[in-house]
Amino acid sequence: MIKPKRRTRATRFIWQAYDRMRAAGVEVETDSAYQTVCISAPGVDDIFMQGDDVDQFISDARAMWNRYPSLPKYVCEMALAEPYTELWS
Repeated sequence: MIKPKRRTRATRFIWQAYDRMRAAGVEVETDSAYQTVCISAPGVDDIFMQGDDVDQFISDARAMWNRYPSLPKYVCEMALAEPYTELWS
């Protein structure tokens, strides 16, 4: 039996950001092939990124995913997208 990895303070913080985003109904769609990211939620306009913004977002998500291999990639992307949702307020 494989023991699950214990969450560190950093991974706990990332999971909390993911949980907040999911509770708000936010979805993040990343397409590395077309270099696009779409952040959406019910009742608000989508946030669509491309170009240099996407390059940086994908690079940061991969760096987080590589640093914390216990985290799924989609959790990293969702946590990184949280600051962008401030545009909706």
